[in-house]
Amino acid sequence: DHDDRGDGDEEPRLARADGGPEVETVATGLEVPWEIAFLPGGRALIAERGGSVRVLGADGALREQPAGRIAVQATGEAGLLGMAVDPQFEDNGFVYAYRTAAAGNEVLRLRLADGRLEEDVTLVDGIESAPIHDGGRLRIGPDEQLYVTTGDAGQPELAQRDGLNGKILRLAPAAYRGDGGEPEVVSTGHRNVQGLAWQPDSDRLFATEHGATGNDELNLIRRGANYGWPEVQGRDHGRFRAPVAVYAESIAPSGATFVTLPGSAWTGDVLFGALVGEQIRHVELDGASVRSQEALFAGRYGRIRTVVEGPDGALYALTNNTDGRGSPRDGDDRVLRIVPPAG
Repeated sequence: DHDDRGDGDEEPRLARADGGPEVETVATGLEVPWEIAFLPGGRALIAERGGSVRVLGADGALREQPAGRIAVQATGEAGLLGMAVDPQFEDNGFVYAYRTAAAGNEVLRLRLADGRLEEDVTLVDGIESAPIHDGGRLRIGPDEQLYVTTGDAGQPELAQRDGLNGKILRLAPAAYRGDGGEPEVVSTGHRNVQGLAWQPDSDRLFATEHGATGNDELNLIRRGANYGWPEVQGRDHGRFRAPVAVYAESIAPSGATFVTLPGSAWTGDVLFGALVGEQIRHVELDGASVRSQEALFAGRYGRIRTVVEGPDGALYALTNNTDGRGSPRDGDDRVLRIVPPAG
């Protein structure tokens, strides 16, 4: 490999697909992949829930040997979950990860050097863990803060109490590049948020959340707002912040991304993976309101954990059919590369 802080210019933005979206499988044989995070130069790190971090080359080839193995308690939904790459990665080599350890969920800083990913510092601890509802998504926002989603760890009352569970949290750059510390609570009253994405131009933050027996949500996140769990769910939120969209029949929405590639039919729209729904949900927004939505690839690839826009402008989706709740097919789990249709 080249120097870990970059291996050349990013790939050029790709042309849009004529007609419908174009889908290809670029990697197979993964074990419960949870996150894909791109490095400068087009390579990507893929977190597997069991603790391995795999490398997808800029050429689309999956490296056989992991870049690192992170110690985790991988029971049920727990394990190695979200990852994020520092915007200054080429200078510092920092990567951030959310993992379930023996004492609970933690946010770690890792360092990639000489092809190896090593643990560096525990930035946040004290997040209660369980075999269900661990949250786990990490994203660095346009404000350069590191955002963290946590679940209620199967204890719904935690979402309305002081503490770190059932929240969206964030750490300032000085904290995540330093010794960590107590994160700021951005919002409360969450059951299990697994997707975060910022709308282009407006920088509005949207989050996907798993409801109980349906009532999954797409939420517009406001700083200081309370989203009601476990007091309310669904459309009628009373004094709590109401969702932008509700899915009465469970689809289990997970990792999300906005499409920024110019000139496609999906430009400016949000897409997110769905596990129970076995689809990618495509939502067209009018500002902060839903204009229309559709289920893409329903049932075709099974459970979808996340969708991420890559540096080449394509979308990269991870299937999760080997997670104990799906029906694995030959080659699962896999990385899908999706070229949006032309506008």
